[in-house]
Amino acid sequence: MEIKIRVTMRSEKAGRDHNEDDCFIDSNLSDKSDGKEFFRSDITISLGEKGALLVVCDGMGGTNAGEVASASAINTMKEWFTADKLTEEVLTFPKTYIEKAITDADRRIKEEGKKDKEKEGMGTTIVLAWLYGENVYIGWCGDSRAYKYNPESGLKQLSHDHSYVQKLIDDNELTEEMAFDHPDSNIITKSLGDPRQKIKPDVESFELCEDDIILLCSDGLWGVLRNKEIESVMAQHTASMVECRDALRNESEKVGWTDNVTVVLCQIVSGGIKSENQKGYLDSTIKQGNRIKKLLTLIISFLIMLVIGFGIGFFTGNGKLVHSFHKGQDINKDKKRTEELKNSIKKIKIENLSEADSTFIMNMKQAFEINPDTIISPDNGKRIDSLKNNSN
Repeated sequence: MEIKIRVTMRSEKAGRDHNEDDCFIDSNLSDKSDGKEFFRSDITISLGEKGALLVVCDGMGGTNAGEVASASAINTMKEWFTADKLTEEVLTFPKTYIEKAITDADRRIKEEGKKDKEKEGMGTTIVLAWLYGENVYIGWCGDSRAYKYNPESGLKQLSHDHSYVQKLIDDNELTEEMAFDHPDSNIITKSLGDPRQKIKPDVESFELCEDDIILLCSDGLWGVLRNKEIESVMAQHTASMVECRDALRNESEKVGWTDNVTVVLCQIVSGGIKSENQKGYLDSTIKQGNRIKKLLTLIISFLIMLVIGFGIGFFTGNGKLVHSFHKGQDINKDKKRTEELKNSIKKIKIENLSEADSTFIMNMKQAFEINPDTIISPDNGKRIDSLKNNSN
């Protein structure tokens, strides 16, 4: 079945003094004509025999060097993705071709940096989408992202960030919510032009579904809008890609953008396979909220049972509360220490802790809410002091 698409893009300096982002669309890679029109916003066209290309780059390093690096990567993609170079052999192995094209962009940036000291160390992220046949091939280095939105299945992130914070998430040391405002979220572990490493881009393929919207963006967008917020905006603007693009841009400005913002969109107007009815971030957030409520209920129930079953507190003959771990110590002797620990817990920054330590602190907070006068065991007291010091 013939696939019809419509595209648009926008890039601006937004929260910065100048724009180091760059982007590009070629909506018909089969077109060999001189002076070809690469794309027109919101005009429905048939996906050509050799497909369509979308690219976003986010440059970095030195005065003007960031925009030089991103422009260099874009120009390299333009050279690699022309009708005459997309031969039958290339079209047989699209993933390999994408990897070679991105690797060449890395080589060129490194060479240019060596020739000009002012550009030394410059680099850029890259994310591209090649719509070909009934698939979209995503290639990337860095933390510029690719998403796919569908009214039936919601928003899905197609790329996986090459970043320090993403590594923490992968290692279960950080939750996605904790990662959103992490102070080291700007540290990327892979980029074009990095002289310390030989680049190896990631490339994945996904089936195209009717009504899909492919979104490529720089971290200027996803760094201020959570995935569920991006999904909410896109869900309300499926009739026009220009309106969707501008709505995403306006929402990022509304919440306080701090970086360049680039958005590239491509909608599958017709054709493609039927989308699976799998819910996206909005539905997942609701379900996750319900799971958290259930988990908190279990934790509270467990702590209550702990209080009752193990005798964390019981009354002596003179009516004073005694902690079982303290072998009959009078609570008044430890009340000051208990208050100090409570205050320490309040000051601990959860986002700086591992998931295990975060859970421990949450449980301690719950314990104090159940019984404000509960005396914590010496071991737990030492751990709270340690976490407070490490967190600050």
